[in-house]
Amino acid sequence: MSAAVTGRPVRIAGAGPSGLAAAITLARAGLPVEVHEAKKDVGARFIGDLQVIENNSEAEQVPDLLRRIGIETDFYFRPATWATFHDARGRRTAVQSRIPYSYFIRRGPIDVSLDRGLLRQAQRHGVTVRFQSRLDPADADIVATGPATPDGLAREMTFETDASEVIDVYFDHRRSPGGYSYLFILDGVATFGCAIVADFKNIDTYFEHALAAARALHPIDMSRRQRTGYSYMNFHIKNTATLNGARYVGEAGGFQDYLFGLGIRYALTTGHLAARSIIEERDFDALWQAEFPRKAETSLANRFLYESAGNAGLGTFIRLASLVPDFRSYLRWWHRPTWWRSAIAMVARRAWKSNGRCLHKPGAHWCRARDTQITVPPLGPVETG
Repeated sequence: MSAAVTGRPVRIAGAGPSGLAAAITLARAGLPVEVHEAKKDVGARFIGDLQVIENNSEAEQVPDLLRRIGIETDFYFRPATWATFHDARGRRTAVQSRIPYSYFIRRGPIDVSLDRGLLRQAQRHGVTVRFQSRLDPADADIVATGPATPDGLAREMTFETDASEVIDVYFDHRRSPGGYSYLFILDGVATFGCAIVADFKNIDTYFEHALAAARALHPIDMSRRQRTGYSYMNFHIKNTATLNGARYVGEAGGFQDYLFGLGIRYALTTGHLAARSIIEERDFDALWQAEFPRKAETSLANRFLYESAGNAGLGTFIRLASLVPDFRSYLRWWHRPTWWRSAIAMVARRAWKSNGRCLHKPGAHWCRARDTQITVPPLGPVETG
């Protein structure tokens, strides 16, 4: 019998964005909620870094989404309407949009972060959050424990600076195989990161090469209150995100954009939908499948194109972005389901399918074999300028 019927607390494993979004929705509906977080604080695996909530995969804009699911923006929340892209040949392209294509937030155990903001809101609504408490998924109503296995890996560095504002993204498969690197400087805080989908054991080497290239363009002091950390993303395609009555949300359920590795919008939405499934006694799988029709296969098709096209293809992607009047509209086009993206997704499923064991949960699913990663050319010594 569900918690909504028995009156016992709804039990959530994990106090990340998906778990706290679920807790807020449940508490606003009048249900008692317990969130169990294994770490001693929220956002413990992050370093105060700048991240983004994408505002282009759906027609509904992020501020409207947050209002609809009952989340206030009492955390750092800044719209992004411009950026500079750099291709592998060093050519720069400026893009801009009328409506924000993303919203910058900060992550980690700091007061202005999304993590702390959601925690404050959950506690204001009466949610009990138990830190350093590990809840077995078998005992949870909602599992929000984050990624279980890396399908993409990033190393990041955050520091304070008085430098001018920058939103740079660098597309070069040699320095970030299958991924990209980025430098964000906003409101006195900077984050540099290198995200890859291949050759994970050499992430530090790729990071140093990508950082050297960025510093050649922006020779600024990066030592002030510098922190570094690692994070990874989790993507797989499934028909169910439930197991033994538990609803798996966010990256615990493999909900992730596979093109650029952005998952916070998925996390907030799936957490809210899991809460609704309890409140309304509805099937969670039916709710998220209606919310994200064909979205995972579109993401897989985009990822396949991104890697297959190589640096020449990435250069074309950048040049086309500069020709459209609105960058958000351009990204919206990439997220639109089409017959030909479905066909590409079918090819990718066959070419990349894993036939071995993996750590993705829950239930039967498609995931990518580790031996299908892209071929990475060797890097030389780090270029220091």
